[in-house]
Amino acid sequence: MSLPALGPLRPYDERVPRVRMPSLLALTLATTVLLAGCATDDEPGAAPARPDAPAATSPGATGTPATSPSPSDPPPATTPPRRPHGRKTGVLGPRPRTQSVDAHLLAADRMPAVGDGPWTVASTSPEDPSAAEAVGACQKTALSTIGAMSSVRRTFTGPHGITATQVVAVFPDSRSAWRAHGVLAAWRDDCEQRLDFPRAVVGPLQPVRVHAGTGDSYLAAYGRKARGEMRSAGLGILRTGSYLTVVEITAGPDAYPDGWDPARVAVRRISRTF
Repeated sequence: MSLPALGPLRPYDERVPRVRMPSLLALTLATTVLLAGCATDDEPGAAPARPDAPAATSPGATGTPATSPSPSDPPPATTPPRRPHGRKTGVLGPRPRTQSVDAHLLAADRMPAVGDGPWTVASTSPEDPSAAEAVGACQKTALSTIGAMSSVRRTFTGPHGITATQVVAVFPDSRSAWRAHGVLAAWRDDCEQRLDFPRAVVGPLQPVRVHAGTGDSYLAAYGRKARGEMRSAGLGILRTGSYLTVVEITAGPDAYPDGWDPARVAVRRISRTF
């Protein structure tokens, strides 16, 4: 097999095209700028796509294509948190028990029995401060004169001429009631010297153990023995908060108990109403 005849070799008289480095660099730079421009179409500060976001469904895929909000869409509306109105709201609790003054008056069947007959309520009424009377022989004036704002009085009658009186008074505050309690105790101290009777005996002030508050009591005997006007009495005092109660039980010397004081029992029973 013969080779075709080659023509005469020509020298490198034709210029071979060369790729210039500056042109290559310029092309590379232009490509980089173009790609960077495509990557910064989102708004400044836009959050990058989450790595766990679902991929967009291709047009040929079955089912509903997933859509993602475009950067220009407004953010979804959210309900702002409610601000307090400046008023504190507390938990509802039981209301404090409110009681009237009458609630601390003893009923007839709660008054300690003296003798063989029952007690009967004779009268119950609010006291008129200008016309209220003292309770017992040792009390100088009504409770309204020593600070009581209001008071109510109940009287009882029993067998053999036995009588009883209870007054419940309300003071502006517990300190006022405490001062009035001290006044009643001071009136007892000089009671024997003040009583205008041929015979008067006033016993010491004795504490009474009560369910609520502070209780005291004392015994007294006074009158004219020759005329059969002698009276024996037991007087009890109870102070509970801004309340002050005075109760007196009186009877003839032969009818009043010897071994016990019914006024002390009455004070204990009154304390149970608070």
